[in-house]
Amino acid sequence: MKRLGIFTLLMVITANLIANSSPQIIYKDNDASYSIQWNNQFAQINNISPEIEINDKWVSVSEFKSIKWVKKEGTRLSEPNNYTGKVEYLYLICENHPLISNFTIKFELMDGRPYLVMNSSLTATEKFKLGGIRLFNSTKENVVLPGNSKDWLLFNESASAPHTGAIMYPYQLNTKVAKSGSFSKAHTGVWLSMLVNNKKNCAFSFASISSELWPNNFKWELPVENDFNKLKISARSGAIFEREKIWVTAGNTITTDAFLVGYWENQRPTKILLETGKIMGENVRKGKPMHCPEPGWSSWHTYGRYITEKEFLTSADFINKNLKEYGWKQVQIDGGWWTNPGLYKVNDSLFPHGIRYLSNYVTDLGLDFGLHVSPFRTNPTDPITAQHPDWILKPVLSKKAAKGDDEMETTTGTVYVDGSHPSVPGFSAARYQQIVEGYRPSFMKWDHTYGGLEEGKRYDSTMTFMQAHNKTIRAIRSALPENLMVTRSMGYVFGALECYDAMRIGNDINHPGYKSESEPYTNITYGKTLGTIEDGQVEKGLIRFARAVSQNYYIHKNIAICDPDAFFVSPQYTLDEAKCHMTLEAIMGGLFFFGDKVESLPAERLELLKNRDIIAVNKLGVHAIPLDLFTGVDIPTIWKLETKDRLIITIFNWLDTDVTKTYNLKTDFELNNSKYKLTEIWTKQNFSIASDKLTLIQPHHTVKIIEFQKL
Repeated sequence: MKRLGIFTLLMVITANLIANSSPQIIYKDNDASYSIQWNNQFAQINNISPEIEINDKWVSVSEFKSIKWVKKEGTRLSEPNNYTGKVEYLYLICENHPLISNFTIKFELMDGRPYLVMNSSLTATEKFKLGGIRLFNSTKENVVLPGNSKDWLLFNESASAPHTGAIMYPYQLNTKVAKSGSFSKAHTGVWLSMLVNNKKNCAFSFASISSELWPNNFKWELPVENDFNKLKISARSGAIFEREKIWVTAGNTITTDAFLVGYWENQRPTKILLETGKIMGENVRKGKPMHCPEPGWSSWHTYGRYITEKEFLTSADFINKNLKEYGWKQVQIDGGWWTNPGLYKVNDSLFPHGIRYLSNYVTDLGLDFGLHVSPFRTNPTDPITAQHPDWILKPVLSKKAAKGDDEMETTTGTVYVDGSHPSVPGFSAARYQQIVEGYRPSFMKWDHTYGGLEEGKRYDSTMTFMQAHNKTIRAIRSALPENLMVTRSMGYVFGALECYDAMRIGNDINHPGYKSESEPYTNITYGKTLGTIEDGQVEKGLIRFARAVSQNYYIHKNIAICDPDAFFVSPQYTLDEAKCHMTLEAIMGGLFFFGDKVESLPAERLELLKNRDIIAVNKLGVHAIPLDLFTGVDIPTIWKLETKDRLIITIFNWLDTDVTKTYNLKTDFELNNSKYKLTEIWTKQNFSIASDKLTLIQPHHTVKIIEFQKL
């Protein structure tokens, strides 16, 4: 192992010689700088030191008069799991600063565990403004990698939602595209970041395991232009855009959220990501169960805000008569049942009998009723919040909806309540308790939660946006029935996660609404793919959606049940494209909703929704793993779904050209056996294996979902 001569080495834990090695902290006395190293020449993060933003200036902890490293007993930062080695604790303790009496970083290390867990705390002696804490930073590169420019990939999850994260090559950090923001701040991973080598079967992983103060941000940089081998990573607890500051008063202690720093080797990176998700879920959910609604239909994609009672009930009647026997049970009304966004006064002209009438009508049919709300959103004309202007959040960044941006246009004309105000959590809990008791949904979609998470000027200037958000969401959820299923749409992943069963992992996929009564089909497009991750984002449609959701399989049933946007079998797709969309969501094993104007579908399209075999794949509840996620392709094409009793390999041709390809069962499908009977689920066609290989002729924009039955 490579050693740094300037350090006096401390072996915190011994290397695990059988599987993954355990990390060590390398430091010297009276110095706040340290390194994290594993038993591998390049598995090192060197030359790192902490910093605190005090009164708008980043201050090195070297300015503290007393700096010491202490090994002593401690309490767990992480929930126990399958790793069972001896736990030890190391503390970096910095004392005697004019404004801070104590700043401590705590490291939880375990023999045989490939990751450590760390967090920090500080106690103020005088009031000051805190802008964030970098648990580690560096003035130069601190990760030096072997190999060529395409051996390694960066995977960063986005702040706003997992579907806007990015997979990119390290050299792309310095491209104009990345700097312009087209990669959605791709250089910074929020709550999760990985550095992956798919060829060598190894990966660094950085991931939050709690979210009570500020999100943890993992920022990657290339300090030397065009030298991808020398990367710089920093870890910061703070606001995403670094605009929000909080006041820390004398005597108060601030504790940052714990995160893991790990290096796994001799494992497929897709499995390392899956294990990271499992660890995250163990800690943020703490055993809180998740429940999934029955497959169903949502009104948004056909009607947008312009739904009426008659249209909703027409769809419910059609589903009851034609699709209920196939398992389609949930009928959810989305936005538009109110008079204005952010108001919960029913639009009497469109819903003359009220929303409870819809609920009773649907449940009397033997179906389930779902309802859309936005817990933080209100309207300037709301008769209650208008009387309390101090309840309204004042964002530091004003956002305007671009023309044609359907997702942001849903926020037009609305404002958001400030969860830091002591009256807001109780008010919100009472409002949504009244809605649930009045309308009796079994399932709710909570939307626009990002609005309450904006960086801004809050009533309580000592609270972060995450603290304010969590306080309000927990108050609302505790006032509602335990058996009410809730999915969270659009918002930071970790906040009060235990309050949700599921969360959205896909974009709003279509332009809501149908074009005309003469063409009454949901407005959706297939999109365009160019083939590699070096291409920028594409237009809205199935291609953008497929790219976005492919990286989020690790979330499913670990952190929350995956909730993609609705799928479509619309004639705006070819029949094969419709099968691609329905199949993709079936193999996710999560929420399974379609969004078509169902009563207008041609018979051949309706038949797709009646395919019991595809519906049964979704009901397995298992998310397929995209095996080629980290190989550099634009959108993964090979997805593997495996249960105790079933093995299903799904292969997509997203390209605009036909493809004939031979797949190796071991290297492409990660199978050790070659004795299978192969049956394509849509067509019942059988395929043959020759010399451990499968050759497929696949037209453009098609899917083959193949059952592998052991002989």
